Amino acid sequence: MKTRFESLENKNVLILSLIGVVIIFVIGNILNQDEYPIIEDIYPVDLLFIITPITVIFLGTILVLRYGIHGDHGIAWILFTLAFSCWFIAEGTFDYEVEYSLENISSFTADIFWISGYPLFLGFTILYLKPRKKIITKKIILYSSIASLTLLIPTIYLAVDTEEIKSLNDIEIFLFVMYPILNAIILVPAIIATALFFKGEVNLLWTMIMFGTIFLLMADTSYLIFLAEEDYYPGHPLDILYIWSYIFYAFGAHSHIKLYKKDTPKL
Repeated sequence: MKTRFESLENKNVLILSLIGVVIIFVIGNILNQDEYPIIEDIYPVDLLFIITPITVIFLGTILVLRYGIHGDHGIAWILFTLAFSCWFIAEGTFDYEVEYSLENISSFTADIFWISGYPLFLGFTILYLKPRKKIITKKIILYSSIASLTLLIPTIYLAVDTEEIKSLNDIEIFLFVMYPILNAIILVPAIIATALFFKGEVNLLWTMIMFGTIFLLMADTSYLIFLAEEDYYPGHPLDILYIWSYIFYAFGAHSHIKLYKKDTPKL
């Protein structure tokens, strides 16, 4: 069965969701929401960092139950759900005022969970594409890698080519530069799958994952720049990119649920 695009109604919901996030952040900043924490280190707009990853985890769980724990796709969706579970924990343990120290392992808690999510997510992409390995040519892999590098190189350059970056210690530089690299790695299979999507071989899930990963790459790079300039604060507009990435991942999983609601699960 060839794939199809989502209904116009769902596209409108996606667009409204993206716009809604922007409106929430604008209102939050106008009202100086960083002066009114809900609890210590959690502010009103931070609720979006709870709602959106939980939504992705919920949708991933539905797909785990649908596919079961057997086969490439069943294991793939387990890894997908575990990856976002790690990122959800990371969001919950994030500290705006964290000071990294090798003597205090707890200062790395959020980063440990964020980093742990990447190999899980990469495993999801690899296992999910495995049934289509015969049609994934070396040319597609090469072009996808080049496209990912094309996005990665300027982001790394923008991140490190600032005077403020010199104020960070080696641990901070290593961690912050690693995130764009990890995003670029998981972007490669997403681009491969999107190329197959336009050939009618896979569903809309992968276009959503590609956009989600691109926004994640942009967000991590922007975070490094603003943090180095000491200009990052609760409710910063760059966080919109993080929330958008979760929204695209959620809509990707949702589109997959709808597409195969009554069919035998396929790629």
